[in-house]
Amino acid sequence: MKKLIFLFLFVFFSASSLILSQAYLEEVQACHFLEQGKIDEALLLLNRKIKRYPYNYDCHLYVGLAYYLKGDFNKSFDVLQKVEFETEKMEKAKGTLTAGKKLESFGQEDAFLAQRGGVVFSKGRKGILKFALGMLYKKNKDYENARKKFSDSLKYNYPEVEARKQLCVVYGYLKDYKKAQSELEQILKKAQKDDGLIFIEGFLSYGLKDEAHALECFSKVSNSILAAKRNLALIYYNQGDYQEALSIWQEILDQFPSDVDSLKNSGRAYFHLGQQEKAQEQFDKIGLKIKVEKYSPKKIDLILEDFFVDVVFDFQCK
Repeated sequence: MKKLIFLFLFVFFSASSLILSQAYLEEVQACHFLEQGKIDEALLLLNRKIKRYPYNYDCHLYVGLAYYLKGDFNKSFDVLQKVEFETEKMEKAKGTLTAGKKLESFGQEDAFLAQRGGVVFSKGRKGILKFALGMLYKKNKDYENARKKFSDSLKYNYPEVEARKQLCVVYGYLKDYKKAQSELEQILKKAQKDDGLIFIEGFLSYGLKDEAHALECFSKVSNSILAAKRNLALIYYNQGDYQEALSIWQEILDQFPSDVDSLKNSGRAYFHLGQQEKAQEQFDKIGLKIKVEKYSPKKIDLILEDFFVDVVFDFQCK
């Protein structure tokens, strides 16, 4: 009799493991489709699986990422927020589930997985969920929530350099220059300093009152990054060196004669140089009817360019 019971249990768990393995491989295939840019193929596979296992939040996660890659950010945000809510609720309930109590809304596969310790949603996938939500909050200019999500992604071992780059930019927008600088220092321990990072270093240096270093950084990349050249002009303008600022804006206008920003700011520089007629002429070119003296502050905020808008997600397919 004991042998029969043992044989029954062996067959049952072998069959269950086979079902789970097949389902898992289906999910991994969808993940690889996303890596390859085959978004529609991934969505077809994921939605088909969700019909059978509606509480598989790995699949819902990848659906949310698929919508992100398609550029449907509102739908992606809705899906990923729901995934976050449901998986956190599941995490809180895990102790009860592992104690042997049932949760009626779980499907067979989900209950089986939850009873084995909640492996439905791995630590790595929590990381990509938090990171993706951070990107969506940043797109919505909700920088405080973006900061929280990127910080959370680091706790779940999302690739450090990618998460810290986003944090560096977000802290910049929040004008928390010391924390942004701290993130930049961590990045530079693991990554080469490229033009984008030099630009950010210049922006943060200016925020931290190191104007000389800011000028040095922006000068290094002014030929490759237009925003760096604009910031050079702005620093000189803010220092009261209107002639130097004007010469830089004129360089930009030689290349882009209709550049609104340079026309407006060169008008301001002309005003402070005592050339009011020329200043108003620049304003007129962009249809700015307001009097130049009322629209020429002594200081203008620098431009923060976000070089990390396009990301390659770590999909955690393994």
